[in-house]
Amino acid sequence: MTCVKNTSLVCASSKTYLLAVEEGCMGKIEEWLRKNGKITASYGPLVKGLYQDAIITLLKPDKVQAILQFSKLTIEELEKTLNSL
Repeated sequence: MTCVKNTSLVCASSKTYLLAVEEGCMGKIEEWLRKNGKITASYGPLVKGLYQDAIITLLKPDKVQAILQFSKLTIEELEKTLNSL
């Protein structure tokens, strides 16, 4: 199953991307972030965390925001990881 439906660049200077994901994958993505990263805040439909120095925000039910400005992680690597869940 492919989780990521499409990816759009929101801000080039901060390398901020918005990924549209399948609603059924959001639970898997949150579990992955808890196991492989660090959850920094959780409030209602919003979950913020860190993964390899990338700021990841889950916007339930179907969006993931990634800020890669201070990370060596690329958007392609993140997409591949999310699609493998």
